[in-house]
Amino acid sequence: MFKLTFLFGFLAINLSDALQVITLDGAVEGASKTTYAGNTYYAFYSIPYAQPPTGSLRFQAPVAVQPWSGVHDATKEGNICYQVNVDSADENEDCLTLNVYTPKDPSQNSTKLPVLFYIHGGGFSWGSGQTKGATGGIEPGFFMDDNIVMVSVNYRLGPFGFFATGDSIIPGNAGLKDQTLALQWVQKNIEVFGGDPKKVTIFGESAGGASVGYHIVSPLSNGLFSGGIVASGTSLCPWAYQRNQTEITFKTASFIDSQFDTNRDSKALFTFLQTANAKDIDTASKKYSDWAQSYNDTGLNGVINGQLQQGFFYAPVVEPENTGAFITETPYEIFAGGTFNKVPILIGACADEGLISYNENLQWILSVYDSDHSILVPQNMHISDSATKQTVGDAIKNEYSPSDDMQYNLVSGIKYFTDHVFQRSLIRHAELQSKFTDVYFYKFSYSGQMGGNTNNVYPGTSNVTHVEEGNYIWQRANPTSFPQTDQLVHQRLMKIWINFITSYNPTPSADPVLQNVVWPTLKESSLKYVDITSNLTVSTDPLSTYSFWKGLYEKYGVEPFDTY
Repeated sequence: MFKLTFLFGFLAINLSDALQVITLDGAVEGASKTTYAGNTYYAFYSIPYAQPPTGSLRFQAPVAVQPWSGVHDATKEGNICYQVNVDSADENEDCLTLNVYTPKDPSQNSTKLPVLFYIHGGGFSWGSGQTKGATGGIEPGFFMDDNIVMVSVNYRLGPFGFFATGDSIIPGNAGLKDQTLALQWVQKNIEVFGGDPKKVTIFGESAGGASVGYHIVSPLSNGLFSGGIVASGTSLCPWAYQRNQTEITFKTASFIDSQFDTNRDSKALFTFLQTANAKDIDTASKKYSDWAQSYNDTGLNGVINGQLQQGFFYAPVVEPENTGAFITETPYEIFAGGTFNKVPILIGACADEGLISYNENLQWILSVYDSDHSILVPQNMHISDSATKQTVGDAIKNEYSPSDDMQYNLVSGIKYFTDHVFQRSLIRHAELQSKFTDVYFYKFSYSGQMGGNTNNVYPGTSNVTHVEEGNYIWQRANPTSFPQTDQLVHQRLMKIWINFITSYNPTPSADPVLQNVVWPTLKESSLKYVDITSNLTVSTDPLSTYSFWKGLYEKYGVEPFDTY
């Protein structure tokens, strides 16, 4: 027995323990799931939104999927996109799919629900929108309990998503264009799942947060979303932008065919790569990563220093003028000029993001900094004069460790990475956007068992590491298995997120759960924010060193900036 219902011009079929709907591309059948709270929801896994980006479509903007006949089985998760330095049996170029989760059977519910569109992180080189596995962990249950329709997306990563030749042959940003096409799919199809296309909030953590920042500045994304949540990463972060992508692209290709060590013919490269084996390209990216990290004598070209400071090897670029360009100006210039998509945002970071840098090599890296303070200077300040760079480097060292070498003061190094790689950029993004839209800033400072941080801990820090708040948002474990305070922090975080998704204000009205806090908007003249610990506290100046950094950029930085 099943029930046929026409809803919003689409067909929904209730099959008791499954749900079948007709999208503009064809029929999909999902599976019934249950949250820890006992609520039923429907999951539609691995719905294709684009044609497989192979052959002539490789490294190009995605092309919308062709309609299919029959019913697409969306009851189980499918492929993930190729990952850099991660080997998985599920890797495949045919990976441009999305997952849709709905808490209501749309055949039984005429009310359109707010939509959360989630973009995963992973340095633009690894990760997925899946619920399981080493690359996933995006369990939607808590959002289902609060009546939010949710979408998570796979997009091309590494060389497949971010090769660029500096011209129109391979213009770059294919991975971001994948996300844009998925957002267009949402606008066309989300109503059949009970979602409201006029109320879409995009949310990302780390490189996903940077992706949200890029959608805010891209004309291609205009009108596709109405709010954003930017967590632990923005398009202004130094690692989220690549200035040398042409050289990286050709050098990566040279690990497949050595002619590209010297051949800089974009058309020849494109023709070669279109017929190259996908696994060979994937392997070449791993070889490039190994080569780049051992290339310079100091060995500082690895993830902790080189990529976090200078840009991930495969990352967004400014494109030359071309049809369908994602951006043709730097993200900083777009924000500063006010020519971005003006939507309200919730933006913030964890208290000690820089704990991600804490490993067995940190002391050695800091010893290299001690030997040459100029290495501490952000590349995005564009300082070419060596004497000036040394002056700025000395100032940075003295700000963070005035009495000791940094190698003997690891807390200073962790704080340097927290401030320089994450928080400074996030605050500047918030400042620039606040001139035009409502901006709500947070700092997550609560260290609890539910956060799951057992590796990146160090005395003298808060032990709240990169994207730790995510463990309180995704249904990775039953909240009741954690201490009472953890459960309360989880409840508050979900309230904050749900309030913003539904009203674009994290505290739209007095709420005892949120301690009746009235969350102020951040302004450049008043850096108000909410500190999330075991309590919620309205504070000012989320980064104690921000005025120091801003002073350096104003005095020594060479504009125009690309990131900050």
